[in-house]
Amino acid sequence: MKIADIIGKLSANSSGNNKIDPTKISVEKNVIALDDRTLQISNVSQIFVAEPDSKIPWLAALLFIVSVVWFSNHHFSGILGMIVTGFYIFLVIMSNLNKGYYMYVNLNSGFTYLIHCENKEFAEKAREVIESCINNVHRKEKVVINMKQENIQIDNRVVNVDQSINDSTVVSGDNNEVEK
Repeated sequence: MKIADIIGKLSANSSGNNKIDPTKISVEKNVIALDDRTLQISNVSQIFVAEPDSKIPWLAALLFIVSVVWFSNHHFSGILGMIVTGFYIFLVIMSNLNKGYYMYVNLNSGFTYLIHCENKEFAEKAREVIESCINNVHRKEKVVINMKQENIQIDNRVVNVDQSINDSTVVSGDNNEVEK
């Protein structure tokens, strides 16, 4: 294991937040299984979808203010400082706009998992399905949430973001009726 990986794991676990980008989330019985970890449904205290925090480094903001003050005495260096720090702040804001959304999963222990989602509507639908699993609506069914393809499979049914359900049951023979 590399030193950077160890330091990254230590810093991620010390803050109480753990950002993850799973390929799929599987919910069956009392377990939420992510790619590399498993959560017990009864340990989940809250789930919600939100945009990530848009943080501008305080040092960049301070340097921009110092450059504005410096501009009153030394015009060129003040303008240069405002341009450099202003461009850096602009880059930070633009990178924050492309981060997507996070499904925040708060556990009873105080630990929070941040599950990355590109599409807000899909993240909300995934949250609703996990909420239904917590409320035992799908207790006898296996739920698989594919985060990359943005689809949700509940046993043989595929739930799309537009709230419709496509039945993928294979029917053979002369009697082409499906009992639900």
